[in-house]
Amino acid sequence: MTGRQGVEGPGKPWTEARNGPTPPRIRRGSLVVVLGVTAVVGIVTGGLYLALLRVPAAPPRTQQIGSVRATLGSEPRAPWANVPAELTISIVDRGGVSISDAKVTVTYDMVTDSIGRRMAGMGPPGRMAAHLDGPGRYVAPVTFTMAGQWRVRVAIDRAGRQEGQGEFLVTVR
Repeated sequence: MTGRQGVEGPGKPWTEARNGPTPPRIRRGSLVVVLGVTAVVGIVTGGLYLALLRVPAAPPRTQQIGSVRATLGSEPRAPWANVPAELTISIVDRGGVSISDAKVTVTYDMVTDSIGRRMAGMGPPGRMAAHLDGPGRYVAPVTFTMAGQWRVRVAIDRAGRQEGQGEFLVTVR
């Protein structure tokens, strides 16, 4: 019998007596699955937390601007980055009658990106004159360049005088 194959001590093989007991084997596949699932859950939870924490609440989609009430909508409802969209502005007077003699200008710039980082001042804002598309309905084609929160300012002029300006937030996917 050689020293390595023999017994060292009472009833213990040489390797166990020298290195200690062998640890129980853990299945590698199960460990990888558990670690993978834990990582995915952590990433999703962290991302949702950051998104909900940093995204500002949108002001109402209808605002009083001077003597008129303006409602902002978009098609699609939640625009996509780098995909053409239409902003629609519906304008009515205090009595609910559609206003079709206004000059409407839309200015838009990014407030925060998709994970909540402030993006104001990243470049000149986009500017577009909206055209009349129906009684009291004005349309401005826009393309938002990144996902996140965008500030849309709507300026309304009637009969050569400025009614005022409203500010809306639009979430872009």
